[in-house]
Amino acid sequence: MDNLRFQNLSDEFCKQVFDIERAGIDEPWTLNQICALVSDKNVVARIGVADGEVICYYSFYDICNEGNVNNLAVKEDYRGKGIGDLLIEDMIKVAKDKKLSAITLEVNEKNSVAIALYCKYGFITEGKRNRFYGGKDDALIMWKRDI
Repeated sequence: MDNLRFQNLSDEFCKQVFDIERAGIDEPWTLNQICALVSDKNVVARIGVADGEVICYYSFYDICNEGNVNNLAVKEDYRGKGIGDLLIEDMIKVAKDKKLSAITLEVNEKNSVAIALYCKYGFITEGKRNRFYGGKDDALIMWKRDI
């Protein structure tokens, strides 16, 4: 997508991120939680914007020089178009710029599309959280240590 630009999350885009979160995540964050990311100095929160519309986002905490991913998502209408690749590439670039040593995340073990994407960018499964999602689905704990 030629006109997609990544930028830091700002207050004006919180509602759009919240709408994507509600539509695509089983246990979405509240609007207040998303807006709080904007002013948290330990958080990187980035959005992909095309023509004034947020089509993807991610955020992670910078904890002990490691990125701990909160959520990331692509708006449903834009899935399957390579936006996830651009999202992960931006996240890795920002992590490199911040000189982080690693990035970690949890992913539902049933989400084969996301797992394949993370593997493509060098994330490796190093653990599991039982019944992490809704008390039923397990989460894989994935790490990218070669930032």
